Amino acid sequence: MDILDRLAELAQIKGSVDVQCLFQGEWYVRHEPKRAHGLVHIVTAGSGYIRIDGEQEARLLSAGDIIFFPRSVGHTLSSDSSCENFGVRVLTAENGAFKVKQSHAGGEAALHLFCARFEYEAQADMMTGLPDTVLLNINHPSLQYLVTLLQYESSQALSGSVAVVNALASVLLVFLLRACLEKNEEAQLSGLLNGWQDKRLRNLLQAVVEKPEEEWNIEKMTAMANLSRAQLMRVFKQQTGTSPHAFVNSIRLQQGALLLKQTADSVLSVALSVGFQSETHFGKAFKKQYGISPGQYRKNDRADEVTESAEEMPIYFI
Repeated sequence: MDILDRLAELAQIKGSVDVQCLFQGEWYVRHEPKRAHGLVHIVTAGSGYIRIDGEQEARLLSAGDIIFFPRSVGHTLSSDSSCENFGVRVLTAENGAFKVKQSHAGGEAALHLFCARFEYEAQADMMTGLPDTVLLNINHPSLQYLVTLLQYESSQALSGSVAVVNALASVLLVFLLRACLEKNEEAQLSGLLNGWQDKRLRNLLQAVVEKPEEEWNIEKMTAMANLSRAQLMRVFKQQTGTSPHAFVNSIRLQQGALLLKQTADSVLSVALSVGFQSETHFGKAFKKQYGISPGQYRKNDRADEVTESAEEMPIYFI
């Protein structure tokens, strides 16, 4: 399995492209940060301003810009460069698969964009390794094709459009991650994604992510990376920010979290299947990383399923 496919599986990502903004004249929209949520704005026409929390000046967004917040940084979209034109009314209406947000406050200035949102497991290496803000452009060939499909679906009243746009959300995320990896140093990656850029570590990281349950002692890891023990410890820490053994445990726990949600296996069975020697060891490590016990984690997920059962569920990226 490709590493991006595997990381997406471990991240337990679900998402949708379900909001289209058609602003004219004046507009003001505030997005508050949400834990374990990502957000993407795709500008298809016009221009406007975005002020990101923590930044002094607003940025100008123009047609073709894509701004990606892997961890849902708080921000404001506005027609005014000060981003302080509070009180402008924005109306929301349903249009097939999309919620359409509109303002008609006069004037000729306009901004059209699609909004995609993602939910994921908070410990996911795929998302924690990305910078707070990623700015890309529709001119990237794969992204251009995707935006064309979104525009088509939003302009047609076709059956099955909800399934189509939700499926496009998974494609969008993969395209965004590909674009980030292509940018290399410019993308300011960290953790596993940064380590993946180092060819000395690539085979080792791939193997651990694919089969975390195997015995990953230091001898096996140094042989796979073709590095001495001291070199491996230094390079691994430098490129990923953690030690080899801490990384192995993190991937094992992410796989364990996935199994707790997807199967009815006992906690002991899950612990052994991901490489831990006992339920106690797994439970302590799990609580340290996730803040709750494995049993409570599974219970919380079951409660979430009951809450969401009456709603239309977004597509899981598996």
